[in-house]
Amino acid sequence: MKDKARIIGRILRLLLGIFFITEVWPVYVAVDWQGAIERIVWALSLVIFYHIIHIVLMRFSFNFNNIVGAFLAFGPLLAVFFVGYGGPAATGALTFLSASLTLAAIRGDSGCEVMTIPAILSRKHTHLPCLLFSPIDWCERKIH
Repeated sequence: MKDKARIIGRILRLLLGIFFITEVWPVYVAVDWQGAIERIVWALSLVIFYHIIHIVLMRFSFNFNNIVGAFLAFGPLLAVFFVGYGGPAATGALTFLSASLTLAAIRGDSGCEVMTIPAILSRKHTHLPCLLFSPIDWCERKIH
């Protein structure tokens, strides 16, 4: 990937990732092993789902409008969060998001953070825009 996130985008991703970690950590401490495993399974299911999206995008090279691409990237995560709000699915979604944000900040991935884990697994980055971070990445590129 030629376009890396610049310092402001990386810092904001890291801070938001840490914030979500502080939100999910107390849940994992409060539940039993079965509850923790159930939440981790939801997070791993999202990893698998996004890896499948990654493979399809890499194989067929779809060219999306930025808004459509952003909703494709973030929509499934939001759906899992809101459908399972208050339960294991929502915590699993936030676990996946917090790991993705933190890894995106460390790696300097631009675009949507939910594609960072599939990028790590396949060693190829699929750039899907992000409603929150892509505008920040674009502004930082214009400035430098």
